[in-house]
Order: sequence, then C-alpha cells, then structure tokens
Amino acid sequence: MEYDNKNDLLQLLSGDLVPSFDSRILVVGAYEAGKTTLVSNLIGKTIPRERQSTDGIDVYFGKLLFDLKTQKLLKRQRKDALPGKTQPDIPNDDILQKLSKKIDEFEDDSLTDHASDQDVIPIPVLDFAGQIVYHATHQTFITSHGIYLITFNGSRELDDALSDKEDERRITILENIRLWVSSILLYSHPDNKDYPRLIFVATHKDLVCQKDIPNRRSQLLNTLSACFTDVNVKSHLMLQKLFFVNGLNENDPEMEELRACISTTITENSQWGQRVPKQFLILEMMFAALVEEGKHIISFEDVKKTVYTNRCKTELELFLGVQNICGKITYIDDPKLQNYIVIDPTCLIDVLKSIVTSVPIIASLRQGRLTKSDLSNIWSSNKFFNFLKHKEYFQQLLVHYDILSEMRRYDRENGKKIYVDCYIVPCMITTQNTTTFVEKHLTSDKCVGFVFEFSASDVPDAIPCRLIASILSIWNVKSYENVDLLFSGFVAVVLDRKHNLVVKTEHNTIAVYIVHKDRKELVTRDLATCVRECLEQNLARISEVYSLSFTSDNITQRYVPFDVKLKSGCLSPNCLLDAQNVNSIETSWVCDNHGYITPKSELEIWYTDRTILQCADSYQDSTTRRSDYWYDLL
Repeated sequence: MEYDNKNDLLQLLSGDLVPSFDSRILVVGAYEAGKTTLVSNLIGKTIPRERQSTDGIDVYFGKLLFDLKTQKLLKRQRKDALPGKTQPDIPNDDILQKLSKKIDEFEDDSLTDHASDQDVIPIPVLDFAGQIVYHATHQTFITSHGIYLITFNGSRELDDALSDKEDERRITILENIRLWVSSILLYSHPDNKDYPRLIFVATHKDLVCQKDIPNRRSQLLNTLSACFTDVNVKSHLMLQKLFFVNGLNENDPEMEELRACISTTITENSQWGQRVPKQFLILEMMFAALVEEGKHIISFEDVKKTVYTNRCKTELELFLGVQNICGKITYIDDPKLQNYIVIDPTCLIDVLKSIVTSVPIIASLRQGRLTKSDLSNIWSSNKFFNFLKHKEYFQQLLVHYDILSEMRRYDRENGKKIYVDCYIVPCMITTQNTTTFVEKHLTSDKCVGFVFEFSASDVPDAIPCRLIASILSIWNVKSYENVDLLFSGFVAVVLDRKHNLVVKTEHNTIAVYIVHKDRKELVTRDLATCVRECLEQNLARISEVYSLSFTSDNITQRYVPFDVKLKSGCLSPNCLLDAQNVNSIETSWVCDNHGYITPKSELEIWYTDRTILQCADSYQDSTTRRSDYWYDLL
C-alpha cells in the first residue's frame, strides 16, 4: 500500500468514533477430535449422532449470541437454521443502489447512540477442518481478535499416533496440538502478550470411566503444561483449567463452565468495545448487508463508487487492509488481485474444496497435479459454476497463496516462456518418499547444504509447502527410477546436467542441498550463491504475506522469523553453523558431534562476493538459462 498508514489512521481517529464489539470463536484441532459436535452443543444446534467430517471451515454467523448487559453468552433453543443463499457473484446495480441508501441512513442516524443501545450481539463461530490438506487456507482466518478452542480426544493418550493411515505423515496427538498453537500464534501476529487466547478442550469424556476422569484430566493438563514452557507462548494459553466435555450431552455441566469462561474471556480483550472510526463501521455494515444478500465477492470499483457517492469519506484501502488482517475480508493489494474484494472469505474454502473433492475424478490430483483445463471443467459443474465467472481472479488468488503453483518453463534457445497447461498443488501431496535417492545421493561426498531454521519450534505446514510451490514454478522435478521426486515435505529438481537441488523439511527447519553428479568439490560457487539468495528471498516473501500490522512501526519485519545456518559436511541435522560466523573460521570447521572437518571454502560457497545480477549473468550454460529469470518470479 502506498499510503502512510500511521498518518492516515491518526486522521481517521480524529473524526467521529463509535464502539465496536468484535470477537470470534475458532474451534480447531485434528480430524475426529469432536469439533463439530462441540460446536453444535455450544451454539444450540441439533447435535449430530453420526460422525461427519468437516470439509474446510463451517462458519456460523448469528447462531451464538452475547448479552452486553449480563456479559454472558446466551444459550439458544435448539433449532436448525434454514439453508442460506449461495450466490457468490458480483452484486447488481439494484443491490448497490439499496446499499447507497442504507449508507445515507447510517450517516444521518446517530450511530453512537445506536451502538450503545444494543442488547445482544452475534459472536461468529468457525469450525476448522482438521485434515492437513486444508491447512493451506487457515492463515486467511486466524486473527489475534479470536478465542481459540484447541480440541482433542481426551480418551486417547497424547503420544498416540494421530492417524494409522500408511500414506499420511506420522505425528502424535500432542504434536498436532503443538502445530495448532504455533500456527495460531504465528499467523495471528499478536499485538499484545495476552491475545489471542487459547483454551484447551478435551472431548469424548463419555468414553472414560467416571471415577477415572479426575486423574485423566490431571494427567492431560500436566502433559500440556510441560509441553509449553516458553513465557511468550504461555501468556496466550489458558492452562489453569482443562475442560473435559461430553459434546453429545446437551446438559453437560462442563459445557456451561466453558460458556462462562468464553464469556469472561471475550470481555477481557482490550479491543472489546474499542472505539473505531464511524466510517469503518458503516463499511462493515455495507459488506455484512451484501453477504446477507448471498454475495461473496465485489469489485473494487463498485465499492469505491458506492462509498464515494455518499458522505462516507474514508481511506478505503486502509480500511480494506485492516479488515484483511482481521480475516473479515480478503483484499490483496497486488496488480493481479486488487480489482476484487472477497467480502465473505469462507468462499475461499469452497474454492479449495472444489479441487480437493475432485480427486476421485482427476487421478493426477493424488500426485498433486492439476491441468488448467481440468480446473475449468471442475468449475463448470453445477456445484461450483459461480467460480467460473471469476476464473482468472480465483486462479491468481490460489497462486498468490501458493495453493496452486504455476509451472513456468523457458525455451533454451531464446529464453521465451513456454506455455504449460499444468499446476502443482503441493497441499494435495501426502505420499512419503520411499525411493533410494536420499540414501544414495544425499551423501557427504556429493552434496553441500544449509537450512532455514525457524525461531518457532513448530512451523505451520503451509510455510514449507509454499516454498516448495515456488521452487516448482522455477525448476523441473527430477525423475529417479521412473518416479518424480515430489513428496510430502520433499522435492528434488534439476538445476542443470550435473547439479540437482533438494529441499526437505527437517523438524523446525527447511533443509536445502545442492547435489553434484560426481563430487561436491565441483559444485559451481556462483550457482550455489544464486540458489541460496533465490530461496531466501522467496521464503522471506512467503513469511511476510501476513506481516502487516497497524500497531507496528516496522511493517516489513519477517512474520515467521528464520535464520540461515550452514550444514557441516557430515550433513547431520544437528551440526549447524550460523552463517554470520563463517568469517570467524580460519581454515576449517570441526563439528562437535562427529569431528567432521568442513573446509571454510565449502561453507563460503553459499556467499560469494559477486552480486546476484552478476551471478545470473555469469552462469550461461544453455540448460540453466532460467537462472536469468529467477528474480523476475519473486
């Protein structure tokens, strides 16, 4: 955004201000944890007696109400809502004219008096799907304004495997909880030490013997408390009590205790009742009215026209930026995306769902591949035809989030881009690497490596997934023993006839290796530096996507902090050296764990004195002419 956000915000704050009561409850956790049953009990919806897997995110607006006078959540009568309107298309002129009149009415009314007279307000509830494939979209909805219910099956041991399916990554229930905590705190970009607030809820109490419940609760709570020791993390966790509920029981007393805890936590937020510019509230009402009409997307020009034909004068882009950070809308200030605003971000889940549910029909999706023509066919179906109306926008939005990775190829002779009718969908790839490539080629005599080490102990799947997606948009996947080396958290690509690049996740790091066909001493120095710079800039771009915060003076700081550490020649995950410490080494580095001697020249290969432009210009082998274009892709 090209404006001075601090000055613009100060100018807005000098005008009329009205109280804003903004909160939301987000229920997260692994699949089969009982989240949907818990939500149904919480909002007063008929509790499902048969398990139904949540596809994406279920959003409940107006189903959970909060009484501003009693400061409590209201328990509603159990009554299922009628299906809402689903017409994700651009509002027509009639609707825009009606909105224009409404805005005039809002302007003429005393909004301050109106807000203070409210008795009951709705609290949105979001039920997140637990399947890994949907994690790529969760960052769109996670916000520091929320209260998170981290849900898990309390009848199982926390060190039990989350899934026994052979084609899925093996992690424990506790590791899944740690991933959710890390994801929430990374994506929400907390503005203070207390919010967001995370409440732990164990489910399936009915499967535990009544007399064993106290001991079971104590055991689970002790394990969770021991798991999270970082002071900054613990300030967001409500570990004073573990709620152990039977979601199937409408009268479970612990459900009432949970409601009371949520009620108190809502009002403890320093932003609860915060006064905001009157114009912001008017625009929020405008978007809410559009969503009520069943609209999910609107053009920027239509919003601008509707706003500026009324007395509602505001820094529209500033408002859109704030709303985007809060997860209420999706607006990307990018030339390919800034013409539209998704006013109901939940439709993004339907966009991804359209791809995920097409696996039985499009077999190549199991390998994470989707042709552009297949995507058009998916959106041509009756269920998803509305996305076809805005095909280019939604395609670019999926590419922006690296849910789809464009495969870019260039002619070796003239350097011109070659059209490729295929996307890679990294989040759909769940198979593990069972080839012998790592064993035979990721060896101390053939490769050099470094890692991106994250400050957080657990990194959201979407981060390495997005980096792999960006890699696939630059280089070709390597084929080995007639198998493409593209797996969950692992990819090998061809740099040239003698160099391959391998990127794989290792704990809280992303490891990068350049493998030479013969021996590592022949790895081209300029190529190694160019690769490191390219990947580092890509990862910085990925980690900055959600970094904008209007309470921070430094809006360019990396959102998911990471450091570059160089690998010892032994290639052990634990033998790492801070990149900035290379200069202090005289001739070689001896790792403490194995005594392996790594020459200083091998460490310096990632940091040559030449600029990236010179590096790209100097490396003109006909098979790697794409290096000239790497930085055009950032």
